[in-house]
Amino acid sequence: MSALAPASLDSNVLALRLRELAGEERNVQVDFLLHLDEFDRRRAFVAAGHASLWAYCLEALHLREGAAGRRIQAMRVLRRFPNLEAPLRDGRLCLSTVALLGQVLTEENVGDLLARAAFRTRAEVEQLVVSIQARTAPRAGLRKLAERAPAAVSAPLQLPEAELAETATAPGPAKPTLDSPLDTGPLPAPSPTFVKPKRRAETLAVSESHWSLRVTLDRACKEDLETLRSLLSHKVPDGDLAAVLHEAIRCAIEKHGKRKGAVAPERKTKDEAKGAKEHAAKPPTARSTIPAIVRRAVWKRDGGRCAWVGSDGCRCNSRWKLELDHIQPAALGGPTTIDNLRLACRPHNLLHAENTFGREHMDRFRRDANARPTPLSRAGVASLYPGMQLAMWAP
Repeated sequence: MSALAPASLDSNVLALRLRELAGEERNVQVDFLLHLDEFDRRRAFVAAGHASLWAYCLEALHLREGAAGRRIQAMRVLRRFPNLEAPLRDGRLCLSTVALLGQVLTEENVGDLLARAAFRTRAEVEQLVVSIQARTAPRAGLRKLAERAPAAVSAPLQLPEAELAETATAPGPAKPTLDSPLDTGPLPAPSPTFVKPKRRAETLAVSESHWSLRVTLDRACKEDLETLRSLLSHKVPDGDLAAVLHEAIRCAIEKHGKRKGAVAPERKTKDEAKGAKEHAAKPPTARSTIPAIVRRAVWKRDGGRCAWVGSDGCRCNSRWKLELDHIQPAALGGPTTIDNLRLACRPHNLLHAENTFGREHMDRFRRDANARPTPLSRAGVASLYPGMQLAMWAP
């Protein structure tokens, strides 16, 4: 394919070109690992003037520490299991997942683990690894982080004794008088302030069915957590943090899930299926308010995931910022029925609106994410109001 500017390609050709480039990149990457393996076997980095392969990658190849580490680890796993070359070339595995699998791969299980890890994310492969070789979970508890130390101020430069004596005997600056203007020279620049980056919460798989959660709390959140532990002291007498958090999460899901259609109420005035049939039997009308029974039916049918399917047949399946989307827009007379509704993540909901009404038309309704009205609510394609928006945690 001739080298054309990306801006000159339509979306389908651009997607095809990206696939080609991704394949070429993987092939080059595997070729690099094979060359690096032979280079390491010959210890050619010594003749090149470097003490180790690591130093050669950093100083001669100008790779950064993370990139060099991933490539060296993947190269050593590939050396042990040459049959991993094909999965690396076709994308079933990547540098990170190969390095993770290297901890538990054997000649006996390489075929099975390769099939189970194919096209999986790093987190999924990490969970697969700990299901075979469990980690030691950190001890549960709360500890206070050290206060951030103020920026260090450099000590004053010490002058030699001779210069000190000279300075002591030298005449000082003349005192200002009414006739002499004050010195208006530039003030010294303030010392720079270093802002410590916020630590991200993370979950680390430690076994097949257990994870370790690491999160930083502020004082108010910590006090609320201690209050909740006290309130649950009869139900959770040992104050186990995992049990307390699980109870809080269950209550939050119960509260927000009912409002957003993910959880059905315990007390029902009608049978769920009967109510859905009755609603389906009613004449379809375009309406802005979607009944709770319809929201729950759509949520259950779509499995709590985005139901958008791309041109290549691939379904999105995202669980983040889900919204109810009218397949036939309500602004064009689309009814608020189960068959005409689907779950869609916000990007795909907006894409549907742009495909229907045009990007230029939708740009006229662009607002800040926290402002109202939003493009979809104006166009009647789907409501982004809290009562209509279905949001769950990212997978």
